[in-house]
Amino acid sequence: MVRTATAQQGSAAAPATVLASAATGVIDLIERNRGDPDSILGNARVRSVDLSSPYNELILAQFCNLFEEAARQTGNDNFGLHFGKSFRPQHLGAIGYAAISSPTLYTALRNMEVYFPAHQGQSSFGLIPDGDMLWLSYRIFDPHIEQRRQDAELSIGMFLNIFRHALGQDWTPLEIRFEHQAPDGASEHEKVFGAPVRFGRRTNAFAFRRCELNTRMPTQDPYLFSVIEPFLKSRFDLSRNPEDFASKVRNQIKLHLGDVAPTISEMAEIFGMSDHSFHRELREHGLTFQELVTAARKELALHYVNDPTIPLTEVAHSLGYSELSAFSRAFRGWTGLSPQRYRRSR
Repeated sequence: MVRTATAQQGSAAAPATVLASAATGVIDLIERNRGDPDSILGNARVRSVDLSSPYNELILAQFCNLFEEAARQTGNDNFGLHFGKSFRPQHLGAIGYAAISSPTLYTALRNMEVYFPAHQGQSSFGLIPDGDMLWLSYRIFDPHIEQRRQDAELSIGMFLNIFRHALGQDWTPLEIRFEHQAPDGASEHEKVFGAPVRFGRRTNAFAFRRCELNTRMPTQDPYLFSVIEPFLKSRFDLSRNPEDFASKVRNQIKLHLGDVAPTISEMAEIFGMSDHSFHRELREHGLTFQELVTAARKELALHYVNDPTIPLTEVAHSLGYSELSAFSRAFRGWTGLSPQRYRRSR
């Protein structure tokens, strides 16, 4: 595995990264849109050599900037949407092959959820139950990355193509949701996804039927998965890296926060552990579950309060607080300001 010149190995303050495989084909799409690859890469501070191997690491902020800059310079406001639409699962590299070599769609998604931090940092990928439906949710939590519309749209397109690999190219989700506000030309999104698209929502996600998880992957290959898994494990080992473990648990808590906070038993099940084993992991890393719940709530609270379009009562309920007053007390403890004053100050 090769790191780019700007990624700092071994530093606690190292920025979040993503494997360069996620940018496979971006130069071709820039050229088809009559853009200047050198100018776009230069402005995004990405070198062409950084894209030469799928195992190279790109700083996630620069990866997002690459697609934002490509949309700006080519005049194609839906650049990320088009990139994700045509992206083949194999081009995601190790995690893409892990998905399509799995026996069923369920195990494909489970393997992606477990090993997603090996592919991309400070991000969440996971399933959220909703009656007889499930939502596949994806978000970047790096607070330094503010412009990420293109990444959200290309990523949802990539993940949809894993479903279409199993369910056929005509398969469509039940609904699509994005964090960002509706852009100009948003009608094209429904044509591309074949489903209703909602903007300005809590996360980037799409809904599908729970029964579809049982679909067998047409390219299941246990041997290929056995070759890929050690590489993914080498990049992300919960027991070896305490900070990765804490980050992974926090991100899962964020995905499952709702009217009430998830329980420790629910988190243990998500990680495929018994309650006892999960408790032991927390102790060995010097963590408590309540600390992680509080940290997850704080990170999400700061994100939501920064968005003036989200009512504060909705923020409170999204974080598992039954009343706005309880949320306001917690927020004041974190920042020294009430949510209202903090929002005005920003």
